[in-house]
Amino acid sequence: MTTTVRLSDTALLAYDAVGAGIPLLALHGAYSARGEVRDFLEPMIDARPVRRVYIDLPGHGDSRPSSGVRQPDDVLDLVDLLLDKEAPTGRFLVLGHSFGGHFARAIAARHPDRIAGIALICPALPGEQRTPAPAVVRDDHVSTALDPDQRAEYEGYFVVRTVETFERFRRAVVPVVGEVDEQTLESAITAGPHTADPDTVAVDAPVLVISGRHDHWVGWERQQRLGDRYPRATVVTAGDAGHALPHERPGLVAALLSDWLDEIGVPTAPARRQ
Repeated sequence: MTTTVRLSDTALLAYDAVGAGIPLLALHGAYSARGEVRDFLEPMIDARPVRRVYIDLPGHGDSRPSSGVRQPDDVLDLVDLLLDKEAPTGRFLVLGHSFGGHFARAIAARHPDRIAGIALICPALPGEQRTPAPAVVRDDHVSTALDPDQRAEYEGYFVVRTVETFERFRRAVVPVVGEVDEQTLESAITAGPHTADPDTVAVDAPVLVISGRHDHWVGWERQQRLGDRYPRATVVTAGDAGHALPHERPGLVAALLSDWLDEIGVPTAPARRQ
């Protein structure tokens, strides 16, 4: 069920929540929506006692109209309203893909004493993006079944083009690619500046950073250096993957998230009696 919090009639945040346990705020990237993250994340962590809160960033999905969201800190103000409803006290987790990773860091910088862990998947970082040249890891020519617009979307996002990634694209990406409030995207869904700078606020919690070596959208070299900013960081650069890393290497991402949750102390589900 979709729930909303509002700063005004044109400044809102839509989300839905699944499960019970420690809250986890999950954020998608630009030009996407919460359904994409929910699709890849649910099978990875649904056995854990985690309340997954899937958020549509302003200007995306159900978080429209959004002309009242004029700067990045407005997004964080909306997240604070969400926290008041979903996690008013205690510790919580944040996870983000692409620009969602940037906002995950910014949320942690606002609430460093409450953050139990941060997971960043192909995170966008402030400043110039050092990106590799576009490359294709594998192409089984599955995209010929798509119309021209969807084919361009798929081939621009995925560097591993197989039957498996094609199905994930159709299931997880196609349904959330739609109209985006471009004005909000340009003014608010940016890498800051924020009042609390993610590059200067110390966070003493387990941090997981996963990047794709062939990510020609945000790169991977600068992301590796996040290990210098977070004293409890695990930093992994995955070969044979790009910006669609959670769709292209889901087994690896699931294993790393499982290790991250173990380090935080989130228990696994009890074994079922035979």
